[in-house]
Amino acid sequence: MWLKICVLALPLIQPMAAQQPQNPALAGNDASESLLRTNPFTSDVDLRQGEALFQTHCSYCHGVHGEGGRGADLTAGVYRQGGSDSDLYKTIRTGVPGSEMPAVQITTDETWKIAGFVKRIGSRGLLEKAAGDPQAGRAVYEKSGCAACHRIGREGQDLGPDITDIGRRRGLSFLEESILKPEAYIPNNYRAIQLVLKSGRTVVGIRLNEDDLSVQLRDTGGDPRSFLKQDVKEIRYKQPALMPSYQSSLGKKELADLVAYLNSLKGAQ
Repeated sequence: MWLKICVLALPLIQPMAAQQPQNPALAGNDASESLLRTNPFTSDVDLRQGEALFQTHCSYCHGVHGEGGRGADLTAGVYRQGGSDSDLYKTIRTGVPGSEMPAVQITTDETWKIAGFVKRIGSRGLLEKAAGDPQAGRAVYEKSGCAACHRIGREGQDLGPDITDIGRRRGLSFLEESILKPEAYIPNNYRAIQLVLKSGRTVVGIRLNEDDLSVQLRDTGGDPRSFLKQDVKEIRYKQPALMPSYQSSLGKKELADLVAYLNSLKGAQ
C-alpha cells in the first residue's frame, strides 16, 4: 500500500520541481549565490536602477557620488573586501564584520545592480575618450597654477583634492563641470571656511574640524591652523569653494585639452 501511494505522488512532485529557477545562482539562496561570479545586471538600464538604489540605501554614508564620508570613498576603485563582481555582491549582501557597514536588506537582483553601479563609480573615466590633446592640456594645467592646490603623485599641494587618478574615477562631463563650475560639487572634506578674528585678521582655508571650543582649518598656504572660538568674531561658511571658475579664462580648445589631460591621469594601473 505504501509503495502505491508513493508512486501516485510522484507526478505531483515533478511539476513542482520543474517550476524552480533554471539557474540556481539566481535563486536567492546564500548557498547558490556563491556560484555566480559575474554580475548578470550590467546594462545601462540596470546601472541606472543601481544608481537609484545606491542613493536610497548607500549615499547617506558613502556620499551622493560615492566620494565617502561616514563610509569609505568608493570612487578610488579599491575595496576592503575585494573588487570583483562577487566580492562587491557579498559586501553589500552581508556587510563588513567589525565595521559600521551593515547587510543591506534588498533583493538579490537589487544587490547585483548596486554592485554594478559601485564598480562603475570606481572606473567611470575608463569608459570614455576625451577629444582634446592631453599634452597641450598639461601646459594649460601648469599655466593655470592648478598645482598650487592639487597634487598629482608627489607634485603639487593638498589644499584641493588629490587628482593623481582622477581620470579613472571621474567622467568627462564631471571634469568639465569641475573646471567651469567648481561650486557645483564640493567634497565634504574640502569645504571652505572663513574666520574673522577679533584682532581684525581674516583667515581663509579648508575646514578640518570644529567643536564647542575651537575650529581647525588648513589655510591657503597649506598649513594646518587651530583657533579658539573665544578669539573668533565670526565664522563664515557661505563661501562654497576656494577654486575659481575658469569659464571666462579658458578658450574652447584650452578647456578640451585640459579635460583630456585630467582624463589621462589614471594613477597606478
